[in-house]
Amino acid sequence: MDTIDTNTVQKWYIIFRKTDLKHWIFKWLDPEFQHCYAVKESPGGEFWIILDSKNCYTDVTIESKINYPLIRDLDPDSVILSIRAIIDPDNYRYTLCVSNCVEVCKSVLGIKAFWCWTPYQLYKRLLSCQVH
Repeated sequence: MDTIDTNTVQKWYIIFRKTDLKHWIFKWLDPEFQHCYAVKESPGGEFWIILDSKNCYTDVTIESKINYPLIRDLDPDSVILSIRAIIDPDNYRYTLCVSNCVEVCKSVLGIKAFWCWTPYQLYKRLLSCQVH
């Protein structure tokens, strides 16, 4: 019997950078990997959809690709990874988590990695294997 593939494939960019946010934890984080956020192209490719978790809220913005034609133009001093996420709707995520920028990025990528809490840990995980 044939199985039906119900996975969703999405292309995301995960952007790692220094942060201007104020919190005591940032002094313990790698300076280049204090914050991360997720970006993807809109359907039709005219805009960048930016999902950025801040200290006390999550900011969702849209930027025109006329103003920012390349992903690098959004954040020139950052580290950017292009990720092809394969989202399995039957792969349930943990509900207990640290609510931070890393958790938001893991959520859009469909990653179940309870002990991955810092931007640098996420960066290393994404480098070590293509996400699904």
